[in-house]
Amino acid sequence: MKPYYRMMLSAAAVMLLLPAAAQTGTAAQAAVAENKPHETTDTLSSVGSVSKMFVTTAAMQLADQGRLDIDAHVTEYLPEFTMADSRYRDITVRMLMNHESGLMGSRYGGDILLGDRSTAMHDSFLQHLSQERLKADPGAYGCYCNDGFMLLELVVERVSGEDFTDYLERHICAPLGLQQTGTPWNAFQTPEQVRVFRDNTEFTPDYCTGIGEGGVLSTAPELSRFGAAFFTGSTALLSESAKDAMRTRQSDDPYEDGFGLGWDSVSDADYEAAGVQVISKGGDLDFQHAELLVAPDAQISVAVLSSGADSSADTLLAKALMDIALSEQGITVTHEKPEHMETAGSVPEQQLQYAGLWQGGTGIRQISFPGGKYMQVDDLSDPTGETLYFLPTAEGSFVEVKGNPESGNAAQPADTQTVVSFTEKDGEPYLLYRSVSGDASIGYSASEMTYMLQRLAENPVSEAVQQAWAARDGKCYYLISGGCSDCAYCGQQMRRLVLPAGVGGYVNELAVCDETHAQSRLHIPNTCSRDQSDIEMRTENGQELLCDTVQDCCYLSEDSIPELPADLTQVHLTTGAAAWYNIGSSADRSVKLEIPARAAVYVYDRNDRVIASSLMKDYGSTFPLPKDGRIVFVGETGSEIRILSGLAS
Repeated sequence: MKPYYRMMLSAAAVMLLLPAAAQTGTAAQAAVAENKPHETTDTLSSVGSVSKMFVTTAAMQLADQGRLDIDAHVTEYLPEFTMADSRYRDITVRMLMNHESGLMGSRYGGDILLGDRSTAMHDSFLQHLSQERLKADPGAYGCYCNDGFMLLELVVERVSGEDFTDYLERHICAPLGLQQTGTPWNAFQTPEQVRVFRDNTEFTPDYCTGIGEGGVLSTAPELSRFGAAFFTGSTALLSESAKDAMRTRQSDDPYEDGFGLGWDSVSDADYEAAGVQVISKGGDLDFQHAELLVAPDAQISVAVLSSGADSSADTLLAKALMDIALSEQGITVTHEKPEHMETAGSVPEQQLQYAGLWQGGTGIRQISFPGGKYMQVDDLSDPTGETLYFLPTAEGSFVEVKGNPESGNAAQPADTQTVVSFTEKDGEPYLLYRSVSGDASIGYSASEMTYMLQRLAENPVSEAVQQAWAARDGKCYYLISGGCSDCAYCGQQMRRLVLPAGVGGYVNELAVCDETHAQSRLHIPNTCSRDQSDIEMRTENGQELLCDTVQDCCYLSEDSIPELPADLTQVHLTTGAAAWYNIGSSADRSVKLEIPARAAVYVYDRNDRVIASSLMKDYGSTFPLPKDGRIVFVGETGSEIRILSGLAS
């Protein structure tokens, strides 16, 4: 057997599998246990959205067996699946795998848990969807969608008659001899689990409860062996026709995302130029990240798992290893690097029509062309947002520069490049975007030109409606709906409402409907339209709540958060209603707490950064109380957290 390359990098595990090592492994069946028995002790990580390749593989296995028609409607297999939008009946199984279902995106409430697992998200998923609308006609365009793979998991379970963890073990892991690959239901809190950090502080590892979308765990060697199952000629898991279908680009529009079935990308221009198809799937949880990169015909599989950074860094490392392996086959790959573009002295007349308001997935932008010399992009949804400047190029696009062109010293950056241009699709104008990023040490990666912004539609509302939202402008709302282990409390615990400057009828990137409702109206035909939100403002017990009805999260207005009482001795907990306090007069002290099982405490500084938590690794029972900070107590009804000492007397 030809040797494989493997190395450990601080909090990263890397595996590169070469052709001769692509054997199918043992065929022994393994029983699903509380934790899988195994002989190896390689570092185990959550692979995040690379999990989508496992549930897609399961669906394609069932299709190979004639038990599942991927072009049949989902309701044929799940007749209880309904939505508050009649178009749901048009969703096919294929659309779940190529992100064309039109589903809103992701249900994040209870999705990622710290050191915990739960079936709640799985068990309530169809009920949640029954109250949801679609953002687009099924099949209209591909837009990255976690919920589609949650639904696919349920389809696989119904058709196979097996729990997905059992299916994964018996039909994917066992044929490949994967001893450590599993889910939180058979690979949980084991000694070889990777350590996770944020700001140099160790936390309890994060687990995803949506198994089909992001809940699989594996090691770099085993994930790479799974990737080898997609090599041309391999019959370990799938037929050749199934693998070919998975690695075929699903959209004919060159500006849409290049999804396959499950795969994020089935073509890379740099590798295509060298005559090699490379298919890719990345994944991210809050703390753990992954990349699986496969060259099916060259028979190379690279897996990179990391703690920290993000999957884009894993992708760069995976490409560097892929290049080494290809070079050993006599194939040289040249990656695009940022190059200085020739600029023009003025903006073409036909481009000036695109001045105005534009909308993307993260807010509203104003595009202008000062003096007709350059393009300026201002973020109206973020008062602290950076103004971007672009110079027109000789080829009719715009290239980003650093520095204000009015100063005469604006320059194209050396190590990154962002190029934008305008186009129209079905009569609607869009801003296109592409970038080249990386560095000389690990390499560069270039994105395809893709849709980024759409022209903002006017949304006139009454003065009374506008004033109702103006009263909330700049206010922060704090998560109360998550359980004690919900990873959202480690960085996504706050949402701020901002009325874009000078724009009526919008809050953040959402269109206002009335005094208490706003909804997303993004129709950008790619992943810029992912994870959309509809929000409802409610008043309960005199407190204003922001409820995200799509992502299944609820937040309490900062106006309703009381000061931490100096005489507080215990906090009675309520499921789904976390207790928030401003630090107030107890600032610059430390408080000692008694925290029961199924409860947690998080402390934040004045900038809403988590600085202490009972779910930090081996944290203890004493917590700081920073000036102008906040503390939240989270747990289940009937339990209480006791304050033993430390509050201001």
